[in-house]
Amino acid sequence: MIDFQYEGVASDGKACRGAIRAPSEETARLRLIGQGITPVRIAGGAGTVEPQETDGRKTRLKRAEVLLFTREMAHLKQANMPLDKALTMLKETAETERLKAFIAKVEEGVRGGKSLYQSLLPFEGELGPQYLVLIRAGETSGSLSVVLKELTVQLEAADKLRNYVISSMMYPVILLVVAVLSVILLLAFVVPQFREIFDSMGDKLPYSTRLVVDLSDLIRMHWMALLAGATGLLFVGSRWAATDGGRLQIDSLLLGLPLFGKVLRNLQFAVYFRTFGILLQRGVPMVDALRIAVDTLTNAALRKDIEPLVGLVKAGKRLSSGFVSPYLGKSSTPQLIRVAEETGQLDSTLLGLADRYEDEGRRTMGRVLAAMEPLIIIVLGALVAFIIIAILGGVLSINDTI
Repeated sequence: MIDFQYEGVASDGKACRGAIRAPSEETARLRLIGQGITPVRIAGGAGTVEPQETDGRKTRLKRAEVLLFTREMAHLKQANMPLDKALTMLKETAETERLKAFIAKVEEGVRGGKSLYQSLLPFEGELGPQYLVLIRAGETSGSLSVVLKELTVQLEAADKLRNYVISSMMYPVILLVVAVLSVILLLAFVVPQFREIFDSMGDKLPYSTRLVVDLSDLIRMHWMALLAGATGLLFVGSRWAATDGGRLQIDSLLLGLPLFGKVLRNLQFAVYFRTFGILLQRGVPMVDALRIAVDTLTNAALRKDIEPLVGLVKAGKRLSSGFVSPYLGKSSTPQLIRVAEETGQLDSTLLGLADRYEDEGRRTMGRVLAAMEPLIIIVLGALVAFIIIAILGGVLSINDTI
């Protein structure tokens, strides 16, 4: 952690200065904004050693636990229950020790006189800056229950989308694995049963039969080398993909794939616009909302195209003039954002765009899966048929020779 010295303007318009501890300058800026301070200057100080956790918490909160905490807090605050009592009740009903330790830590901060935002700050890495900024906005405006409900809806939507993608891809992946294993088993165990018969034919065997026999020999005799080579290739590929250049090239390639690239773009833009819209709706400054929203883009190529929007808005230019990413295609997104800027309806327009991109992503994914499953079956059937026909061709050629 680093101690940053700052100068800024408080919510009452008065100048203020002080120090704040954060892992980076960007995090320090967001924390100050969450405290109602508009930073004018932030200077880094000396690094300090992060104190060790005393609660024994070694694992991160799961998404389901964050969602459960947020949903229950929203219900209790909607019933006008005091914050400390709500936390006590949640701690008593927590289903896991990890969640109970998290709530106990937050409760300790609240009972010590801190706000909910300040009590959640140690868990910023698990909750994310967007979560904390919205909590601070809700506490400042006196609408914490509303913000918690919005966060619950957003977390549920993200969880539903993730589960939809995983469940949709499960069957094609299983089908692909079965297809690959079926071909390997045929070549490794079935074809060798005919090897002695085929050896007596020599060069008189059909080309397809010789090809299948050679592939069978390659798998049986060099399977360890093939396995080691595949493992080494995966290791080198993963190390290269971990670099900035490698990840950028892979993500660009994924976005360029037919149909699948469109699905990826739509789902990424849906999360981005929803986050951006909710932050603006809660009164977060546009520059900071852009910085937080861009962190939701996991695709490096998309992120590289969208990141310059922060500098563009800071320079005083229109937001719509920066949406020139080639990944937007021929959509009307820039025009809609320009109209929203002129009418003052930017937040609702962004949320509408998020719903539109998510719906398009789901429809396209449905078409991709509808085409993928029969394609895998056809390819598998063709490979198995080729192997069987090659074996039968060899047997028939022996009969002809006799």
